[in-house]
Amino acid sequence: MASSLLRAGVAVPQAQIGGHNKTSNSTSRKAVCKGSLSQQTASLNSNKSQSLFRWRPSVQPLKQPLTWRASARAKTISVLVTSQVAETPTQQEPLDPADYPDCEVNPNRRLDINLPDLAEGLGTKEQPLDLIIVGCGPAGLGAADKASARGLKVALVDPNPRAYWMNNYGVWVDEFEQLGLADCFTKTWSSARVVVGDEESEETEDNDIILNRPYAQVDRIKLKTKLLQRCVDQGVGFVASAVDTVDHGPTNNATGAVQLLGGKELFARSVLDATGHSRRLVEFDNTFTPGYQAAYGILAKVESHPFPLDQMLFMDWRDSHLDEKLKAQNDTLPTFLYAMPFAKDYIFLEETSLVARPPISFDELKERLTQRLDNLGINVLCIDEEEYCLIPMGGVLPTFPQRTLGIGGTAGMVHPSTGFMVSKTLSSAEVLVDAVADALEDGKKGTAFSKEVWEKVWSKQDLRLRTFMCFGMETLMKLNIENTRFFFKAFFGLPYQLWSGFLSWRITMLTLIEMGLTLFFNLEPKPRIRFMLTTLPFLGSFTANFLRNTNDFDSRPWGGMDEKLLKKGAGKSSDERDDDDNGPSGGGGAPAAKMKQIPVPVKKYESKDASEVKAQLEAQLQFSLDKPLPASALRDDRDWTRFQQTKKMQDQAPAAEVLAPLVPGEQLDAMVVGMGPSGLALAAELGEKGLKVGLISPDVPFVNTYGVWHDEFEALGLAHTLETVYEDVTVWMDEKCPVGGTDLGRAYGKVGRKQLRDHLLGRCQAAGVRFHDDLVEEIDNLEGHSEVTCRGGLKVEAKVVTLATGHNREMLKYENDETPFGWQTAYGVEVKIPDHPFPLDRAVFMDFRQSDAEATKSGVWRVPSFLYVLPVDKDTVFLEETCLASSVQMPFDELKRRLYMRMSLMGISIDLEKDIIEEEASWIPLGGPLPVSQRNIAFGAAACMVHPASGYSIVNSLRQAKQLASTIATGLQTGDVSKTSHDAWAMIWSPEKKRRMAFYQFGMMLIASLRISELRAFFVTFYGLPRGLHQRFLSMDLSSVELLLFAMSFFVLGTNRLRQLLVMHLASPAGKRFLEIYQQTLQAQFGGDTEAEAAAVGPAAKLPPKGQVKRTSPPQSPASTISAISMELAENSGLNSGFAVVSSRD
Repeated sequence: MASSLLRAGVAVPQAQIGGHNKTSNSTSRKAVCKGSLSQQTASLNSNKSQSLFRWRPSVQPLKQPLTWRASARAKTISVLVTSQVAETPTQQEPLDPADYPDCEVNPNRRLDINLPDLAEGLGTKEQPLDLIIVGCGPAGLGAADKASARGLKVALVDPNPRAYWMNNYGVWVDEFEQLGLADCFTKTWSSARVVVGDEESEETEDNDIILNRPYAQVDRIKLKTKLLQRCVDQGVGFVASAVDTVDHGPTNNATGAVQLLGGKELFARSVLDATGHSRRLVEFDNTFTPGYQAAYGILAKVESHPFPLDQMLFMDWRDSHLDEKLKAQNDTLPTFLYAMPFAKDYIFLEETSLVARPPISFDELKERLTQRLDNLGINVLCIDEEEYCLIPMGGVLPTFPQRTLGIGGTAGMVHPSTGFMVSKTLSSAEVLVDAVADALEDGKKGTAFSKEVWEKVWSKQDLRLRTFMCFGMETLMKLNIENTRFFFKAFFGLPYQLWSGFLSWRITMLTLIEMGLTLFFNLEPKPRIRFMLTTLPFLGSFTANFLRNTNDFDSRPWGGMDEKLLKKGAGKSSDERDDDDNGPSGGGGAPAAKMKQIPVPVKKYESKDASEVKAQLEAQLQFSLDKPLPASALRDDRDWTRFQQTKKMQDQAPAAEVLAPLVPGEQLDAMVVGMGPSGLALAAELGEKGLKVGLISPDVPFVNTYGVWHDEFEALGLAHTLETVYEDVTVWMDEKCPVGGTDLGRAYGKVGRKQLRDHLLGRCQAAGVRFHDDLVEEIDNLEGHSEVTCRGGLKVEAKVVTLATGHNREMLKYENDETPFGWQTAYGVEVKIPDHPFPLDRAVFMDFRQSDAEATKSGVWRVPSFLYVLPVDKDTVFLEETCLASSVQMPFDELKRRLYMRMSLMGISIDLEKDIIEEEASWIPLGGPLPVSQRNIAFGAAACMVHPASGYSIVNSLRQAKQLASTIATGLQTGDVSKTSHDAWAMIWSPEKKRRMAFYQFGMMLIASLRISELRAFFVTFYGLPRGLHQRFLSMDLSSVELLLFAMSFFVLGTNRLRQLLVMHLASPAGKRFLEIYQQTLQAQFGGDTEAEAAAVGPAAKLPPKGQVKRTSPPQSPASTISAISMELAENSGLNSGFAVVSSRD
């Protein structure tokens, strides 16, 4: 609109011109009259369109000038109607200054300040400027001030740089104080009030909230004069013109040409668009789909009003005063009253729609305000000013990067959830100018220059914050009046630093997550569910933008789903990937004997007839492979566990032959109990710190088969301990997968148990670690040290004791004495199979092709398991049937039956007596309570460091051994052993690590609830994520923030059924626990909440100096006992092993 009007020779107020804010039209009406507001506004409605786009008053001006005394809002008070303004006819008559009284809001008035023209010769090709700023609003002028203060050569271009700012600004006082602009207020209020109830609600603190945060109206004249004077003093040159075009030339060109409307060109090394919402110079490559904040307000003289003069009214959501029609409309499009009292008889009153798409009409806002004021008994004597406000909020940002820089409204700096902008813009000006100055000093030019500046103006964190705010905006638009009240009741019930930081755009990602979680819990149950359901349609766009730091937030429900990500997952739509609960035969209820044969990975292997192999295996096993048996008919799993723990490995030397013995009565710095990988690694690290270290454990070999990611062991310097390295791993999700499976693109390794143990023992030997072969029976924690007593009678003293005893829980106390949340069990065999069908360069990570048909009994489903394969050589292979996670432990004998049933369907025949080299029974409690902060430290699986969603633990323990050893060594230097233990626990389970573990446990409990079709869809989705996500998830490398991004990305990619299950799981006790831990630990870490800190990381004071721990009196039942009880209870309910009851979620 601006350029067309100027080309037509029409004088246009500053707010409409290309040099400032061509779509920002603020209207002011002057009147002297008495009567009700409804009488006065009746004549205004017919002139509404004129007031939006024309500046001629519709009433006669006052004979005496008005003094500006009021602010309109906490944000820009103007009409910002982009599309409508652009279509306004250009043949408007020139504006006559005589039409306006001599008052501060006269758009034709000018500030009385001399602005120097641009110096002769500057801005030419020979002497280009450093920065040309287009627009003299707060954004442009703030940037000019900061840039000139940095010594840059700056020109500020605006058709009328001395014109009054027509927009009115209200701000939080602390924001302007931080900017050094506290002297630019005309009025301040010590507090703000928010009313979230209705007239029938009790006026309690919950419904009538006082915000103890001072608020102010900005003195526009003082602010602009102050910034202008600074610019003059710092050498800024002013050009009174509008801009036509900007031409930056080639991508590596050092300067750009700004063409003014008169044809003159200015040259500069950078150009900044500060033209507001006009989107005048910066480019956008996506459709602009904002929400709109609409408001109608009046600055009026009244007989009286009920508002205290030291408090402004921020929000009043009451609506019982509305008639039946408007009340029904308010239910879906709620509005609130905003009031700024200046005197007992002088006040600004505004009816505001926070955000809507499309916006509420001004006519309706007027009528709502009229009825509200009638109800309040406010009799309007005179309207001094009438304000129309329409602010685009959210929407896409400019194209990143582009040569023209942007700030303020044109760069998307309006708060998408509130409409606040001026403070954010002024603070961003300093960031932008610093980036420009640094890039110029570094010699950057062209696209490289602008890219660096845009990335600093819109950092990854700021992009994600804005995405979160856009997400909040979309959610707010969907809330009815009842849920809106609940929302703001919860929002302003947040700790001060959370709600104030969010409103001021001064909040980190972690505190933003804390805010979201706390807000979620502050909501009452009914609105909490409603809020969750409301957010779902926008999770796709939110997630895509959040993950990729992009700015094309799509406001359409489900419209932001990442189709590329979707295709990468499975090449199908989410609905197509919602499978039936069928086994390999596709006939769910078919008997096992009729199952289809499972293809082997390579065609050269001559598979035998499945029925023949099955009969041979059943003859050797002496039980049928067709039907699972009840747990009571199977071998006790505790016998299997003892079998695994007592296996002999002739190739592994006894530790007593390598390490020097402990001497009775010896005084040590540190004692480690347990000699698995975790215990040996920690003992070695402690010894290498110069500590005197003892190691007590039964002298046992490494008996478990460890598979690890090659890159992880390589990073630990342990690649030489890998017995076999696989170039890749393969997965099969179902029978539709290719015969050769699908590779995941990550090298894998089989750990050499002897090699790893020898390496760790060698380190312990070199570090002087002493060893004793026995069980620890008792630890007596005394003042300054602990006395350790072994079963055989040996006693030694140590300042610090660390228990690395695996899944044995007898000498440690866990939170709330709770049980593990799930179990991973696996039965495997290393077996001789001449020319077996598994490629030697591939490990089979997961083969979900099933050996049994699914259950046909109503209300029962079969707990899934998968095949895991590590080829050893061409004639030897390790085969394992694994139950990834289940709420009731799957018996080893049931896994054994499934493995041999699977082998029969693959046509793989073996002689159980001759061909089996080794049996393995792997038992891993998953999730559950963490150890409490206590005198004795735990490490490894004993400290619950196992990955709950995968069962991995060895790498995590080996990684953290050095850090724990450093923490212990540093603590012992202080001489305070109790504090040393506390610091060690704080390191092992810091708030960040607790958040991560809570997420993994949440995922494990979800996995444990999934049927085979759902589990297949889960892993299709999981492996369809970018490799950086699923690989780092398996490696426990994702931060707590990144895990939330992982979850959102998973939600985008998942099937409709998975989305439904995720939402239901989030609303379950598991979800509640997960969110509570996130909230609690964030408050402890960032909120200064001492109670939360105590709950999250243990007491801040010293731990009790004394206490005795005995193996014979454990604080809670052993995990193996708990598992056996749960299996017995399942059988008593009528379930065979390996089956579960359909949950209430179905």
